[in-house]
Parts: sequence; C-alpha cells; structure tokens
Amino acid sequence: MNETNNENEDQDILFPLESIEQKAMLRKKTGLSVLRVFLFCALLAGVFLLGFGTRPEVMSQWVDEGKKWMQVGIEKIKPIADKMYGKTVEMVDKVHSSTAQPASSAAVNKKLGRKIKHWRAPMNPGFISDRPGKGPMGMALVPVYEDEVGREISINPTMVQNIGVKTEVVKRRSLSREIRTIGRLTYDERLIHHIHTKYGGWIDKLYVDFTGQEVKKNDVLLEIYSPELVTTQEELILALKYQETLKDSTFPEISRGAKGLVDSTLKRLELFDVPEHQIGALIKNRKVSKTMHIHSPVKGIVVTKNALHGMRVQPGKNLYMIADLSNIWVIVDIYEYEVPWVKLGQEAEMNLSYFPGKKFKGKVTFINPILDSKSRTLKVRMEFSNPDGELKPEMYANVTLKSVVAREEMVIPEEAVIYAGDKTSVIVQSPSGTFESRELNLGVKTQGYVQVLQGLEEGEKVVTSSVFLIDSESRLKEALNKMEGKGLDMKIPGKKAGT
Repeated sequence: MNETNNENEDQDILFPLESIEQKAMLRKKTGLSVLRVFLFCALLAGVFLLGFGTRPEVMSQWVDEGKKWMQVGIEKIKPIADKMYGKTVEMVDKVHSSTAQPASSAAVNKKLGRKIKHWRAPMNPGFISDRPGKGPMGMALVPVYEDEVGREISINPTMVQNIGVKTEVVKRRSLSREIRTIGRLTYDERLIHHIHTKYGGWIDKLYVDFTGQEVKKNDVLLEIYSPELVTTQEELILALKYQETLKDSTFPEISRGAKGLVDSTLKRLELFDVPEHQIGALIKNRKVSKTMHIHSPVKGIVVTKNALHGMRVQPGKNLYMIADLSNIWVIVDIYEYEVPWVKLGQEAEMNLSYFPGKKFKGKVTFINPILDSKSRTLKVRMEFSNPDGELKPEMYANVTLKSVVAREEMVIPEEAVIYAGDKTSVIVQSPSGTFESRELNLGVKTQGYVQVLQGLEEGEKVVTSSVFLIDSESRLKEALNKMEGKGLDMKIPGKKAGT
C-alpha cells in the first residue's frame, strides 16, 4: 500500500497538470501579442506606403512603369500569336482541301460560256484575286464575270420571293390633289339690299317689325308720311286737270305744255320710288294719299332693322337690310403651301353635320390676293346654290377642293422612291431579271404617286418593296467596282492568293 502511494506521488510530481495548462496559456498569450505587434507594424507600413504612393510624382512614375511593362509584354506575345494564327490557317486549309476543291477557271468558263474578270471571297467582297483559291475565311473564291460588272445586280429568284420583292409598271395617269379644310357660311354680299328713303318723313305703320323675318318680293315693309310726297301728289292732280282742260286747245303748244307738266310730275314720283300701284290709284281716284308704301325689292331675310314706329326718317337713312339667301358664300382658309393647287372656277364639295350624307356642289369664285401674316393662310371664297334655303349664314362646313395637277403624266408609286440627300433614285428591274439603281428627276407628289420628269420610260418596272435591301447591294457593288478601277487588291498577310 505504501509503495502504491509512493508511485502516485511520483506521477503527480512528473506530470503536473496545472503547470501544463499555465504554459499553454502563456504560449497563447505570447502568440497573440506577437500577432498584434505584427499587424500593428503592417498597418503602419500600409499607411506609410499609401501616403507615399499617392503623391502625384510617385503615381505618375508608377503609371509610366506600368505602360512600359505592358508594351514589353505585347511585343513578346505578338510573335507567338502570329505563329498560332498561321498554324490555324494551315489546319483549316487542310480540312477544306479534303472536302471541297476549288473549281478551275477554265472549267467554270467552259460551263457558263462567260469570261471571268476576277475572283473574290464570298464572305469578304474586298478580297480580290486574279486566280481561284482560298479566301481569308478558308472558303473557296467565287468568280466575277465581266457582264456582272456595273450597278446591275442579279438575285436568285428564290431569294427575290423570300425577301418579298414587289414591282409595279411605270404608266401614265392623271394626278389630282385634294385639299380639306373648314368653311364658314355667310351672305352673298351682292344679294344684300339696303332699304332707305329719298325723302324725309315719319313712319306711320310697320309691317315688318323684327329681325330675321322672312319677306317676299314686293311685300310692304312700312307706310311713311312725307309732306313732300303729299305736295307732289297735289301737283299731279292739278296737272291732270289742267291737261284735260287744254286738251281741245287750238294751239298745239299749249296742249304739249300741259302734257309735259303731267309727265314731269309723274317722273318725280317715280324717282321718289313711289310704288306704281299707288301712282295708278292716284291718277284714277284723283285723291291724295296721306302715306306711301315702301316695298321689299327682293325675297330674303331681314338682317338688320332700324325702322321704328313713329320715327322721323331723313333721306338716305338705312331702315332695313335684307339678304337674299338663294346663293351662299363659303369662306375657307388655305395654308400657304396649298395655295398653288387652288384655281378660280375649281370645283368644291361641301358637307355639313346638319345634313348627314348630303353633299353640296359649288366652285371657287375669288382668291384673296393678300396673305394673312399671323395665320399664314389665304382667304378663298366659294359659291353654293341654296334654292331651298337649307344653308344658313354662320354655319360651319367641311369643304373639299379637288384640283387636277397633271393630265396623263408618267408616275410611279411613292414607296418606290429612295431619298438620299438631294438625290432621288429607284430600283429598276430589267426584262432579264436583274436590278439596277437609277437616279430620277421628280415632279409633284400626290395621292401616293410621284410624277416622273426624267429617268424612266413608260412600261419599265420599278421595285416597290424591299427597296433598301437591293439598293444597299447595288451601292456595295458600285463601291467594289470603283475599288477595282483603282487597282485595290486586299490580300492575306504572308499568304499569296490561290495558295
């Protein structure tokens, strides 16, 4: 038992647990302290380097050094890249040479019966060679024949159908232009009548006593008392009696004098616009009438009424204004750019919302010579017959003017024209099926058609759809032809055409 206790004591002395844990904790603390010191030093160094490196002169120096190293790297890599490109091209040539052999010029020439001008790459039209071979993309060169050189291009019929090419024949037709505008109805100023007297007096009775009243021709408007008319009536009665007394006189001069006195008195009443029926009644009855009638000279509407019962009237005073509505004026505004298409006597068509489906026919009777500086429009007057009185002044109407621009002129659809700056052109399809871009001199444009002044012949076909696709191909071919004329030949670097 004692020996066992001694062994346990020796074990406790050889491996004290508390001492081991203390040493581990000490090593851990020491390591953490060293790490903190290291991080602190690194932080100080980073701050120093950051402050030092962000100075302008140091930053500029670093940028210059970076550019130099980049340039050196590019120079070192470039030979390797060129070598890899050459190896790749050789591998592609070997692959294609086993599957497709380029056709010889003699065979193609014999097959087609046409003379080859040069060869070009199908994917790179700028690559041109004088003999068959391979292009930059490894594809066989295609022949270009002499009869294909120019602005004419040939498109496979299947491709023509796929891209939706449509054509229309150049033909002659009449061109007209429609101008739509809004019009305002008003009175015909030539059919407006002003009622006034040529003598003074007083209105004794009114028959037409409100504005807008419709009157017929010879309707009595009012009765007026005038001392001057009463005196003239008395003079006529005396002249008639004097004429009857002297009609059997042996002296012809006296009879003629009595008759002349009657005629002058009657003439004075007529000049005062005394109605004929009242003059006839005066001659028949030999009785002076206190008042005289004033009749309406036309059928129409009372537009203005100034006459009042019992009012004193001076010579020349306007009592009524009566408008005849059997003919109506329509005033429209025509914009400045539309003025050339409006002519005197031109037909006009009018419709009003008040009469759905009904159209009125008229014509242009006046074009104002002065343009309105504010609205930049021109006043144009049209006349419309109004026998039933349906049209009323101050109504608004939709007016359409149709003018003939050209008669039997050569025209093409507007969508066929290509506008490029100050030039205009179209794509023309030849009888053989090829397409050509051609410049034109155009005239007026209306109703979806354009007048052709120069550049086309009647019966030719112009393309109306897919125009820009064909035009782009035509321009590309023209540019290539110009390059060929200047002797430009694009080659693959380090490789001969046809090898």
